[in-house]
Amino acid sequence: MPAQPPPVAVEEPGPDLTGPLSWQKLENIESWLDTAQSQRTPEFRIELELQLHEGRVTFAQRDAERANVPHDALRVRLEAARDGFRSLLARNTLMPGQTARAQIGLRASESLLATLTKPTATKPALIVVDRSRWGALSPVPSRLTPLKGQWSRITLHHSAEESSDGKGGSVEDSAHTLRLIQKFHMETGHTWGDIGYHFLIDSGGRIFEGRELKWQGAHAGGKDGSNNTQNIGICMLGDFLRRPPTPAALKSLELLVADLRARFPIAANRLFAHTEFTGSECPGPFLIDWVKKHR
Repeated sequence: MPAQPPPVAVEEPGPDLTGPLSWQKLENIESWLDTAQSQRTPEFRIELELQLHEGRVTFAQRDAERANVPHDALRVRLEAARDGFRSLLARNTLMPGQTARAQIGLRASESLLATLTKPTATKPALIVVDRSRWGALSPVPSRLTPLKGQWSRITLHHSAEESSDGKGGSVEDSAHTLRLIQKFHMETGHTWGDIGYHFLIDSGGRIFEGRELKWQGAHAGGKDGSNNTQNIGICMLGDFLRRPPTPAALKSLELLVADLRARFPIAANRLFAHTEFTGSECPGPFLIDWVKKHR
């Protein structure tokens, strides 16, 4: 019997770089840079590091112009880009064109960082994209329950939608996801009077207004919806069972929770993960740990 040839090692494909710039593309690049394969292709790795940091600056520039992301969330992105460009320039393996790109990117990230002012009493850090901006349907008051008393607790969720993970590149992308969630809550999956959450946060760190705070939410269940009583619902867009949210999203979550605690009598130990009411996996291990550290 003839000897069989040895198996040929097949390299795992690199990230998909086709299509326009998006958060999904940046996430694919970042994930690939953490693999062993990326260490075996240093020239390709440099190119992808440049694309990753340039993409972060591009999205930060756009969001800064639209003023729809908290400055602290933008700062997280820009500092990551700045440090990435500095790391690249510290090497002696870049081609002249790559060096020029890194220098341009470094100047752009430092310039944008310089424009981000610290929040003051007259310039709050919290920026919320209102319902009209994302195209929300009108609520149905007859199917809503007015808030009774004061808000006294907060519950954190994730949307568990894989399709929304890469849709943080623009307000329009995330608005589309929100409209789908609202339609499911009001028409196709439930007959609620509005989207169930009071706030939603995308991977770019944008905070969206959901159900108005004059209405009780529809997110934590319980007998006759009792878990929703005086309970503000916050939903992180994406599926976080196996990966954490982006640093920008977590920074906005921190700002939002701090703002709500300052506005309403919500004690530190009244911050919950959805699983504590239902036993489900929502909002995933990373956000469950976040909740435990922030109460």
